[in-house]
Amino acid sequence: MTVQLENRSIVITGVADPQGIGFGTARVLAQKGARLTLVDISEQVHDRRDDLLHEGFDVRAATVDLTVHSDVSEMIDQTQRDAGAIDGLVNLAGIAARAKKGDDVDFDVPLLATTSIDSWERTIAINLTTQFNCVRAVLPHMIERRYGRIVNFSSVTGPVGAIAGLGAYAAAKAGVVGLTKSIALENGQFGITANAIAPGYINTAALTPGMHIGGENTPLRRSGEPYEIGALVGFLAAEESSYVTAQLITIDGGNMIQEYKGPGELVL
Repeated sequence: MTVQLENRSIVITGVADPQGIGFGTARVLAQKGARLTLVDISEQVHDRRDDLLHEGFDVRAATVDLTVHSDVSEMIDQTQRDAGAIDGLVNLAGIAARAKKGDDVDFDVPLLATTSIDSWERTIAINLTTQFNCVRAVLPHMIERRYGRIVNFSSVTGPVGAIAGLGAYAAAKAGVVGLTKSIALENGQFGITANAIAPGYINTAALTPGMHIGGENTPLRRSGEPYEIGALVGFLAAEESSYVTAQLITIDGGNMIQEYKGPGELVL
């Protein structure tokens, strides 16, 4: 089955990094015919727009602090006016705040017992409240048209597993799943679906050496690529996914099925 998004207007957040999942996903959606609005807090989102414009795609961009609901609402309303409709929303913006040790991540700091309230609130705001703000702003438009595809980004960290030092991030990403199920339940009657994606190790600039090793030890023996995430998003954002809703779909090369976490050369 070839998924097409011809003339579908899709808003996608978190698209500033040229090596990130957001930009890789945006390119896949554009290749499938979608008309895109790229959104990020960074001015680099305009560079990503220009990259896709040079490839011949229909793209616009907006710089918005997604933690500020009034700014998000204004951006969504403007996009609705400019594009004539919003058929899909891809909530990709988010980041795990981590303490660094050399070139890798020190997962021993901060543990929940020493996490500051400011750090907790900021992590929840960036990874969960941003998604609520976008959904809250776009739903009235989708309800009016009786059509919509919402794809939220969770993580394997939180809903499926946990990493010491990422407690606030795990809580936020688990919250995304609850948010997604609520959206699906309340709005299915309007032709709106909502699903969440839980990526594992993906080959982006944020992949540390330790995470790279983790990717090499998945059943597929590699990290995923942004375009592979984009392919899944493309399906969930298309009409063909009309009976898929309220799901958390893990895309991690089978990593989370492994009970044994020791050195690969050892035999159980």
